[in-house]
Amino acid sequence: MKKIIIKHIKSLIFVSLLLIICNLLSTVHPYILKQTLELDFSSNNIQNEILKYILMYLSVHTLLVLFKNYNNIVINKAICTMLKELRQKVFEKVLNFKMITFNKYNSSELYTRLTDDINNLFDLFFGIVYIFVNNILHIVFIFFMMFTANKSLALIGGATIVITSTISLISSKILGNIDNEIMKKRDKENKQFSELYNKNKLTYLFNLQNQNIERMDKLLYSELNIRHRYTFLNHFPYWLLMVIQAIGIYAIIYYSLNIDTSISLGSIYLVLFYTKECRAPLQDIFNKLEELQTCINSYKRIKVILREKNDEVIEDGEYIQDLNGNIEFKNVYMRYDKELVLENISFIINKGTKVTVAGRTGAGKTTITNVLMKLYDIESGKILIDNQDISKISTKSLRENVSYISQTPYIFADTVRNNITLGNKKITDEKINSLIDEIEVENLFNKLENGLDTEIKLSKLSYGELQIIAFIRAILHKANIYIFDEPTSNMDLQTEKMIQNIIDKITQKSTVIIIAHRKSTIESSDKIIYLKNGKVDMIVNKT
Repeated sequence: MKKIIIKHIKSLIFVSLLLIICNLLSTVHPYILKQTLELDFSSNNIQNEILKYILMYLSVHTLLVLFKNYNNIVINKAICTMLKELRQKVFEKVLNFKMITFNKYNSSELYTRLTDDINNLFDLFFGIVYIFVNNILHIVFIFFMMFTANKSLALIGGATIVITSTISLISSKILGNIDNEIMKKRDKENKQFSELYNKNKLTYLFNLQNQNIERMDKLLYSELNIRHRYTFLNHFPYWLLMVIQAIGIYAIIYYSLNIDTSISLGSIYLVLFYTKECRAPLQDIFNKLEELQTCINSYKRIKVILREKNDEVIEDGEYIQDLNGNIEFKNVYMRYDKELVLENISFIINKGTKVTVAGRTGAGKTTITNVLMKLYDIESGKILIDNQDISKISTKSLRENVSYISQTPYIFADTVRNNITLGNKKITDEKINSLIDEIEVENLFNKLENGLDTEIKLSKLSYGELQIIAFIRAILHKANIYIFDEPTSNMDLQTEKMIQNIIDKITQKSTVIIIAHRKSTIESSDKIIYLKNGKVDMIVNKT
């Protein structure tokens, strides 16, 4: 964040200068009126003098409008550019997370950081900080002009401003606390309504409608009482501030007419004007205090993301274009959050074989594939591919040689073609159609209304059909090692058979590792590695 601010420091300094000019101009035009009121209207050239001040007044207002508009354009452009760069930086940071760092956050947290929290920073810099700086400058110039006009009247006006601003500050804090109470009540109502909605069948079956209505009524009436209190406290200070301001104005006039009669009419007008003028910027500042805390919290959350260490650098290590697929685990240990999940794992997978990793849930099957793809680091031991230690191979080259298909297919809301190619222009329609014919799944694609241009979010593809698209994508991206995580779970027998045929064809040229429970998958493998409690329980060679 600091680097981004430093990068745009010139723009921020320029904006600050524009703010100073705008506030100087906005406090000058009442001074012009003061000078006009102090003219000698009996002089011969009074018309010229009045015309001169009218032109000065119009010039100041014109300059003020021009500078304000220009300032808004400059500040908007600068802040939008800074926040775009910050959002880009946070997004790149998240994409470089190691998997263990990803596990610290859920998807909604990361989404909130990239959207709401970044937007809150826009409010912080353009809304809150800008308003704070602008209004503080305005108040400083107001006090300066007041004391320039008359010190005694300025003290009376200043005291009035301090008293009214103190009341406004206290009122803002009380209203902020009440607003938080309202939000908590709304959260309870939403939670209650969500629970009632999700359990609507239970409500009807047990005739709980009246009981649930009473529960909601209590929550709604409770919120209503708080809102009544908020409404009263929101409007009461206004009348109190008006009374105090009226007393202050009366004191200024009384002092001018009875104590120091030498004070000019222009000075009286100037102090009265600024006494009323100062209330608005102070109120703006107080109104933004609650938002300030929200924005600061967003800033802190974003800093936590940016300060995450141990980013994944996929280019580090030796780049190997082709890994044939001979895999060996040597005494591999791996911990996750201090819990030992792999213990002394050793086995060999030869190139061009189909190996099934089996075991109960939590035995370590998926972890085996995760450490093979360097999604997680191992604690000790070695993982070799073609006698090359994968810790010394670049993650980029390793993953270019491995295709992974999960139990849930990763399908984007895009066309079938784009889901298969993933932007790789080397994968042509001819290659896609040729593979479709080879693996005999043309029936799936023939029923698509627009062929490869069909939007998947608009189509009615089954789970198994989506999995087939994921298989085609994996094959066309040409890997030497394929990992299938429960590839045929939740599928009908016909689709399962189709998937098994595809896997058999892949095995003819590549190494295939399958995580599976189904008997049909296990029986067709060349080797079965049984895991139990993170250890190799048994290895069965079928060839």
